Order: sequence, then structure tokens, then C-alpha cells
Amino acid sequence: MIDAAHIVEITAIVVESINLILAAIYLLPIIFNPRFHNVNNLLTANLCLLTLITATYWIIDYILHGFFAASFRNIVLLRVFFQYWETLVNCLALYGFVTISVNRCFAVVYPQKRFFKKLSWCFISAGIQWMLGFILPIPVFVGTYMVYIQGNPLLVPWLGPYIFFVVLVIPAVVFVISNGIIYFTVRASSRRVHTITENSSGNFSIERLSSRDIRLLKHMVFVFIVYLTGWSPIYIAAAAGLTRGMPDWLYYLLELPAGVSFMILLLDLLWYNHEVRQYLKEKFVRWLHIQ
Repeated sequence: MIDAAHIVEITAIVVESINLILAAIYLLPIIFNPRFHNVNNLLTANLCLLTLITATYWIIDYILHGFFAASFRNIVLLRVFFQYWETLVNCLALYGFVTISVNRCFAVVYPQKRFFKKLSWCFISAGIQWMLGFILPIPVFVGTYMVYIQGNPLLVPWLGPYIFFVVLVIPAVVFVISNGIIYFTVRASSRRVHTITENSSGNFSIERLSSRDIRLLKHMVFVFIVYLTGWSPIYIAAAAGLTRGMPDWLYYLLELPAGVSFMILLLDLLWYNHEVRQYLKEKFVRWLHIQ
């Protein structure tokens, strides 16, 4: 009989499988079509690659924990590596998303700097993101491995707060700062244009939010809420020590929103990438016509 934990696990596997498909659909045109080879698209391709890695890991993780739990729990060293890889893949995926925001920030603040439009900048920023993704989870591996060789259960008191900090807090802070800079830069630019327009017609300048500013602000708030509501539940619970002794079904249920939120973020990126979206739409319509 399938219990609640297995139902949640199967749901999570379906969600991660959808993420795999979305990432592959988004990635392939960017790789194989030269007209999409610019900084923004290549950083998006980097995120899609990271999504493929992360989703594959989580599918394997759910299968092992859900259907081979007894055997998996007996191999303690494997659990040590999985604890490290869990933090690693989540860091890589979230930092890949944040890297896109940071790149947009530089592009908006320094629109005349050609360096931020070169592929070399793309590889530098992606390289830094990959480096941080591998380095920051190292204390997780060291801590759990030291406990393992001492023959104790894999319970490290500082592990939950540390993972909460590197996976949730750091990306959230960088995301807020970079998008805040983008918003205020665009807002200042809009006010300058508005002032010139009003003064040229002989009227006084009136400070007000333009429709573009409002749309930009709404989109930033939406993305941030999706990010926080998706990734906060499991990491807040882990940081507070609430996951110890927690029923399996509840633990998996707290993990599920992270996969759903990443799916929404991928769809959001695709929706706002009009060039790639139009290309995929044309290909799909052509395929339907052939069929």
C-alpha cells in the first residue's frame, strides 16, 4: 500500500521531471542556434544546465529514500556524500539564478561598458558562481564526515543554520541588492526622461511611477516571493532543528515547494525571453503543421 510519504515523493519526482524537460527545451535552442549566443542567453543556458544537474540529483535522491530507504540508511558514508551533494546542487542552481540578476544589474548600471556584454564576462561570472557552489558546501562535508569517523550519528548542531545561510540567506541578500539597484537605476532614468519631456513643454516636472516602473517592481516582488516561499520551509525547519524525528511525508512535503518554485522561475525566465520564446513557438507550430 502506498503511504503519504510515497505519494509526496512521487509528486516531487514528477515536478523534478518537468523541470528536467523545461530546462532541456530552453537549453537546446540556446546551444545550437548561434543567434542566441549572447551573455544573457548563455547565463540562462548555464542555469538550465544546473537545473538538469539539480533535478537529476533530486530524482535519484527521492528514489533512494523512498524505495530503497533501508539499504540507503545502512550505508552511512553514502549519506555523508549525499548531504554534501544536496547542498552543492542547491547552491549551484540558486546561485546560477542570482548570477543572472547580478549580470542584469551590471548591464543596467553600466550600459556603455562593453566588457559586460562580452562572452568573457559571461564565463567569468559563471565561473565564480560554480566556484562558490563547490566551495561553500565543503564545511557540510567536513562536519558530517568528522562525525562519521567518530562513529556518531550524522547530527551536526551547526549544520542546519549554516546550510540555511549559504542556500537561502546569501542568494536572497544578493538578489534583493542587485534588483534594488536595477529598480532605482531604471526609476532614476525614467524620471530624467520625464523631466526633459515636461520641461520641453513648459510644464513642471511631476515625480510619479511610470507603468514600466510599476511592472518592473511587481515582477521583482513576484520573483522574490516565489523564491522565498519555495525554499524557506525546509531550510527554516532544518535551521530550527525541527527536521529531526520529523515524519518522512512531512519532510518531503516541505521540500516539494522548492521544486515547484524553480519550475515557476524557469517559466518566468522563458516568458520574458521573447526571442527564445518566439523561436520555440514557431518550431512548435511548424511541428504541429507537419503532424
